[in-house]
Amino acid sequence: MPAAPLILVDGKIQWQCLRSKGGHWLGVCDPLKLTVQADTWADLMEDIGHTLDAMLKDLLGSNGVDKFLRDHGWKVIGPILVRPTKEVRFDVPFIPAMMGAHGWQGNVHQ
Repeated sequence: MPAAPLILVDGKIQWQCLRSKGGHWLGVCDPLKLTVQADTWADLMEDIGHTLDAMLKDLLGSNGVDKFLRDHGWKVIGPILVRPTKEVRFDVPFIPAMMGAHGWQGNVHQ
């Protein structure tokens, strides 16, 4: 089976990350109003990537991806040559920023 087409996105977004009192890792992205929770740091990084991919797939399916990218100052590297499908993958760079338990200023988005 051929690999799903990969769409590279030129855009960066910061995620505030910290370990909760219960030992889980949390990542919060205020600009996108997203929160991700995972058991390990590695899982958190993977889950953030999957979350961004799923969000952009949904936008692609509803024809909202172009507006979203423009609104956030992001752009696709190369053309999007696929029709809306779940068989596409998005690669979006993100910046994890560690927050200490007492320095947490973000919001948890449901």
